[in-house]
Amino acid sequence: MTTPTKTVCFFNSNKAWGGGEKWHFTTAKEFIRRGNKVLLLTNMRSELGNKGVRESLDVFRFHVGNLSFLNPVKVLTLAVFFKVKGVDAIVLNLPADLKLAGLAARIAGVKKIIYRRGMPHPLRNTWLNRFLFTNVLTHVVVNSKEIGRSLKQGNESWFPENKMVLIYNGVDTSKEVDKSKKLYEKKGNEVVIGNAGRLTEQKGQKYLIEMAKLLKADGMNFKLLIAGEGELHKDLQKMIDEAGLQEQVKLLGHVSDMPAFFNSLEVFVFTSLYEGSANTLIETLQYGLPTVCWDISSNPEIVEDGKTGWLVKPFDVQAMTKIVASFKNGNPNAAVVENGVGKVKREFDSKVNLNRLEEIFSS
Repeated sequence: MTTPTKTVCFFNSNKAWGGGEKWHFTTAKEFIRRGNKVLLLTNMRSELGNKGVRESLDVFRFHVGNLSFLNPVKVLTLAVFFKVKGVDAIVLNLPADLKLAGLAARIAGVKKIIYRRGMPHPLRNTWLNRFLFTNVLTHVVVNSKEIGRSLKQGNESWFPENKMVLIYNGVDTSKEVDKSKKLYEKKGNEVVIGNAGRLTEQKGQKYLIEMAKLLKADGMNFKLLIAGEGELHKDLQKMIDEAGLQEQVKLLGHVSDMPAFFNSLEVFVFTSLYEGSANTLIETLQYGLPTVCWDISSNPEIVEDGKTGWLVKPFDVQAMTKIVASFKNGNPNAAVVENGVGKVKREFDSKVNLNRLEEIFSS
């Protein structure tokens, strides 16, 4: 048996499942594959924790709240845990994780204390943040240049830019994508359009329904499939019903077989208002799906206008509709598919990108 090279802790207290949780889960499994001892620390009633248990990962649960770092018993309990387990490196997910587990890791003498920032939210210039970023963290991992900009903005006088490392999200490019089945078979000459994501304000699905109204008014035969569930399900369904789009637009809820979903589509429309680094965009390019999205946030780092997809002026539904309508006669620019697949292989190979994280653990 290979002796584990490092003991690595992934600390993620978010209870719901999202892109950050997917990254922590898949990355934890990858570093186990690479011969490391991996600990997965989650909140109580955490979807990540539940999935980790089902996959036989070494899962530990702690109650973590926004103010847990003010409780010295919790901080010291974690510090002792890290010391006893011999943790060499820890990767933190939420600001609450940074404050609680970051402090505990520093007390325990953990050599590599890494905060992974997954959303382009501004960093407040507070005494606590200055202390954490300059005196506690050894590295700050960002998954897009946009996140790096958001962290530094307004904090140029003190932010430790030398600690920041860009590691893009990625996919396994060593495996061929599964094209064997479809979730939906198109009917006649309809164009099948897709979107996937949690049904929240951030994901902007209301713009899809506005687009569908325009496509219907233009006489286009189409089906819009929206995968995902969330708190806006009822509101979105109401919009669909009021617009008389019940035949054209379908809310699919949770879709477990995403390859079959992607294989059903002819064009993917991504309407998020902001993203750290959208896994969905990377996956659609990998699947050879023509992709349309707003020219906003980190999207241009993945989708290059006219080369690997189409970028649209933010929230210009008419412009987005015009591009989607051009698919009535097939893909208007077939080269984007090949370019997109190539870009994923060059820049978004998960195993290659995680080599950089392994270098941090080993340095």
